[in-house]
Amino acid sequence: MAKKIDLKKYQLLSSRQRMSPFPNYMSMIATCNEAEKFFGYKLDEIILFWKERLMIGFVNSEDMKKKGEALTRAIKKDHSFFANMIKKQDKYGKDLSRFTKNTHKKVNNKTTNKQLLEYYKTYEDKYKLVYGTYGFVWVVEDFFMSELLEIIQKEIKNVKKASDILNVLTKQPSAMVAGIEKRALMKLAIEISNNNTWGKLIINNNISKIKKQANLKKLINKHVDKYFWVTRDYEDPVLTLESIIERLGELLKTKNLLNSYKKELKKLENFEIDRKKYIKKLKLTKDEIALFDTMRDMAHLKELRKKYVSESLYYFDKILTEIGKRLFMSIQQVRFMTTKDIEESLIENKDVSEEINKRIKTSVWHFHGNKMNILVGKEGEKIYNTFNKPAKNLKELTGMPVSPGKTKGRVKIVMNPDECDKVERGDIIVSVQVVPSFSTAIIKSAGLICDGGHGATSHPATLAREAGIPCVIQTRFARDILKDGDIVEVDGYKGIIKKL
Repeated sequence: MAKKIDLKKYQLLSSRQRMSPFPNYMSMIATCNEAEKFFGYKLDEIILFWKERLMIGFVNSEDMKKKGEALTRAIKKDHSFFANMIKKQDKYGKDLSRFTKNTHKKVNNKTTNKQLLEYYKTYEDKYKLVYGTYGFVWVVEDFFMSELLEIIQKEIKNVKKASDILNVLTKQPSAMVAGIEKRALMKLAIEISNNNTWGKLIINNNISKIKKQANLKKLINKHVDKYFWVTRDYEDPVLTLESIIERLGELLKTKNLLNSYKKELKKLENFEIDRKKYIKKLKLTKDEIALFDTMRDMAHLKELRKKYVSESLYYFDKILTEIGKRLFMSIQQVRFMTTKDIEESLIENKDVSEEINKRIKTSVWHFHGNKMNILVGKEGEKIYNTFNKPAKNLKELTGMPVSPGKTKGRVKIVMNPDECDKVERGDIIVSVQVVPSFSTAIIKSAGLICDGGHGATSHPATLAREAGIPCVIQTRFARDILKDGDIVEVDGYKGIIKKL
């Protein structure tokens, strides 16, 4: 990187907590290389920072604008663009999932170092294809959403009303994994409630006796096998038999569970009714309807990518753990290694532990074309501080509005899923980034503020839109400026947070 950095050249890509470079450095390589094969474009420059397990990313603003607008023009000419990309994602995703599942079964303490390296290299190759067919979603989505808003505003001049309609026309609830799993679990709870013995065992959380009920255990394990990956994200825990039993117990304590389930199904019906109503009201042409459907395809593509990546990471943990054992490293340290580091350590017996520990503390990963440079130590700290110096004493924060609405509430800073219990009805959640495992808190909240997030298909956006609450992302320093108990106003139309 240049010694003198012009911050005006860069814009925030996203921030995420509980993150490591593996497999995210592979994602950025794919966006700067493999993406061109699928999208016709690739990004020239991306910068990722790590501070412990907090990741902050930046992209070159001019490059992002140039490629985002160019791809928007291409999509307007080919409405099937993302529908075709979904097919490719499904193909490469299934291949990645199969590979990692088989490798998970094979690897043991007798697996050679050379074979472990081959597994790692193969994972990288297959993963880049998966991300290569997805990565440009976050490059194009905001430019494309602006085009869609313009279509609506031909008929609806009021910006707030137009934003509300845009929200309805671009949502894809039938593909949102958090909602799909929630409805499946409710359906399972209703089935269990018809058996008094099963119901009592679940409510009392009697794990040992539940495991002795073969048919009940089979039903629960079927749900786990289908949806275990939903909460995984990158490094979060997966769903287990025990965690599903606990959630089923909460559902069985709910009054009128069947009515609650019917209401969830009714929401999907009402969404389709509203969507058709607005299509008619706006007098949308076939071409315009196809453009809105393309945005829905983008949301579908994101959920599909999440499924295959989350599954693969769960299975591949076993390989990373085995590599760690050979190198006397934790899995967390292994996640800060590159393919080159793995090869030098496993095959050439090179000790890279000191370098890896520096990367965990603070590191800058600079992707430029087909090159990747990693900076640590004083140089890395200096660049990190240049990009990430928080503003002081702000009464107002600005970010990107991704779910419409305006609300007020009490701040609850929630950094991890195990802190969700602190959220009470009507609170405003402040985090770096939220994922489906935050859903129970998001449903109770009145609004959502995230320092990270990267657009209309990001987790905060889709979760907030499904919950029907306003959301502003990319606020960068909300968690530093706000504290639990502060009263704030969230404007999901303008992207403004006011401390009251």
